[in-house]
Amino acid sequence: MARELSTEDFGVMGISLAVVGFIEIFSQIGIGPALIQRKDLVQGQITGAFFISLFLGIGFMLLLLLTAPAIAAAYEYPPLVDILRVIGISFVISAISIVPKSLIIKEMQFKKLFFAALLGMGIGNLGVGIAMAKMGYGVWAYVFALLVANVIMSIMYWFQKKVKIRDIRNWEGVRGMIAYGGGSTIFNMLNYLATKADILIVGKYSNFNSEVASDSNRWSSTGLYDRSVWLMGLPITVLGKMSDSVLFSGMSMLQEQKAKLQRTYLSGMYLISVIIFPACVFMQFYTSEIVLFFLGDNYLPAVPTIKILFLGVALRSLIKLGDAVVRALNSLLKASIIKAVFLILISLGTYIGLDYGLEGVAAGVVIAIAIQLVMMSWLSQALIDLSLVKVLRKMIPALAISIVTTIGCFIGIGINTLHDLHFMFSLITGIMSCLTLLISAAVLTPWIFGKGEDNVLLTLTNKFGHLPVLRTIAKKLRK
Repeated sequence: MARELSTEDFGVMGISLAVVGFIEIFSQIGIGPALIQRKDLVQGQITGAFFISLFLGIGFMLLLLLTAPAIAAAYEYPPLVDILRVIGISFVISAISIVPKSLIIKEMQFKKLFFAALLGMGIGNLGVGIAMAKMGYGVWAYVFALLVANVIMSIMYWFQKKVKIRDIRNWEGVRGMIAYGGGSTIFNMLNYLATKADILIVGKYSNFNSEVASDSNRWSSTGLYDRSVWLMGLPITVLGKMSDSVLFSGMSMLQEQKAKLQRTYLSGMYLISVIIFPACVFMQFYTSEIVLFFLGDNYLPAVPTIKILFLGVALRSLIKLGDAVVRALNSLLKASIIKAVFLILISLGTYIGLDYGLEGVAAGVVIAIAIQLVMMSWLSQALIDLSLVKVLRKMIPALAISIVTTIGCFIGIGINTLHDLHFMFSLITGIMSCLTLLISAAVLTPWIFGKGEDNVLLTLTNKFGHLPVLRTIAKKLRK
């Protein structure tokens, strides 16, 4: 779709989704997290959660219908009115599916989430979205791709988790869930605003320092930045789902077992860092190739911005771990204060950074993310009485693997320089160079991947121990 739609289309949708996503937080008042966090659910809570979500979804859809003209006027772009009103239907769709989806997450049945997302995004994005984009529907291709995907995912949630909504007058225990949900809503609101403030500010003020001020320039800049943030968010989304779903669900079950919470936190820290640190190294070396692969050559001007934003990938991924801890242990007030500070920092960083273009915005965002990581790490580790030394030790394997990845990237870049490869071959060469060195390191020195149970190679040998290379690694790890 990035190749079929213009940067202006993505700029308009970036603002639309930021506004709608913010309102949607209030439309659910934290019902989903409350269902997951609650240890024991009764039928009244499930029934009450469904109807509260449905009423709020309808209410906020109507609210957006009324406020869309004011939002469009604020951005001086009348077409936003119709776009916002149509996307507002997603409030009702999300409201209908929040109960089965939350119960699937609570029971840690993540294959069901995967199949729902696969089917929804496959039909919505690959089918409806790309077809409409090729037919020249512009930004509306994105709008209907989103709605179709959400409808199909909602149907799949209900099909896979047959929740019974009965005894509609019995809402026993709902008040306690709303109390937790209220705190969760404030936390999610501040967190969401902080992650979207940069796009909203860029969309509003990116023209102020331009020599030629026009709607086209403004929306094009917003579109370039929106896709830059999206590209940065790809690995974070994957790991964020693990934190939001797996770790949040697991830690909610271990609320009173501090030793197990510490173990879960350290294992999560190891796993996230050992995956994301080397990935960040690779993304720094191959930013241009990644942009060409995912977005096309229209987005090459955003490469310097994306390269800076890629520095924040590891930081934001680790923050997700802290978010899971504070939500599971219901320490949302302190966490909300941190998110409020982060919102202020990211807003200031974006506004000041605009003086230096999109690269300046990216730098301001990364600095704000780094400060938030320090604050969230301090809070989450204090909640479970975990020392910083233990946490840092868990990151040593990730640093060692990152060094190996760096050498692999230098080799790949050297080969590309000698032969002037097409970007796809350059990307493949870089991946193969890094994989070759990492496999060699795994065979020769498997202990650099971690000690004890926290060794990703140990997990692989348990799963695929029949492979000759893994049998060799397993023997060394057992010594």
